[in-house]
Amino acid sequence: MSSAPAIAPPAAGIQRGRSRHADRSAKYVFLLPAIIYLLILGVFPLLFSVYMVFASWQGGSREITWVGFDNIQRLMNDNRFWHSLRLTMSYVALAAGLELVLGFMVALALQGASWGKNSLRLLFALPMLLPPIAVSFTWRMLFDFNRGPLNHALENLGLEPVTWLAGQQTAILSLVIVDVWQWTPFVALAVLAAMESLPPELYESATVDGASTWSLLRDITLPLLKPYIVAVVLLRAIDAFKIFDTVFILTGGGPGTATEVLTFYAHVAGFRPFNMGFTATVAWAMVIVMTVIFFFYLRIFRRIQED
Repeated sequence: MSSAPAIAPPAAGIQRGRSRHADRSAKYVFLLPAIIYLLILGVFPLLFSVYMVFASWQGGSREITWVGFDNIQRLMNDNRFWHSLRLTMSYVALAAGLELVLGFMVALALQGASWGKNSLRLLFALPMLLPPIAVSFTWRMLFDFNRGPLNHALENLGLEPVTWLAGQQTAILSLVIVDVWQWTPFVALAVLAAMESLPPELYESATVDGASTWSLLRDITLPLLKPYIVAVVLLRAIDAFKIFDTVFILTGGGPGTATEVLTFYAHVAGFRPFNMGFTATVAWAMVIVMTVIFFFYLRIFRRIQED
């Protein structure tokens, strides 16, 4: 004799439905503090900075006054801003380019190392772990015209000492040297990690077919590394665009405006006199310039890949 299947009472089904609804509601309750935190520390400052582009907030005043497009007009008519923009783009291109070339060469050398590869990786990572301020003060002593070790070495070689931080051309090159010294290891280690992720079967097959070392590099390694190289250069360029502490300690934007990059221009022209509206305008100009440059950079890379 078969028994009829048990039917859950309606009250039990309602209770389970309420339990599932309570579980879904609990997720949002626990997410609420994080959402509020992001809104306060992320979205609000962003929107406030947009508002400040069209406003004026001077030092010593509690009032924020609406000025419309005055800050933008002042920025567009300031030759000092355009000089800083050209200088920043030149600095970024030179620093990121040198770091890519040197980092790629170091990565190739490390990949071919038969012993001590892990120790060399740790050694190369040390400059990245140092605070930029400490690095800047160290290089300031090295670049010293009268007592610096670099000029002392040049004099021992019979060469003239160099005004590293006081010359119109050498000052910006000195900043590039510091950036290359500290961040070339990042490029080298990133490229090395990408190289080690490539399938070894391709190299084995090409070697059996008689491919030379240069052919392996040109036809296999470089094409496969293109996406990684693009990402690494993009990261380094973004970081180089934001340079401030090294300029502040080494040159202070000088001599004259020879090393006044955009971040330091914002500090001198806006933040130092506590003109927050103009400072926000320079900051957003930097964001727009970086976005446009990197957009075209990625588009050019995609076209190269398609070809």
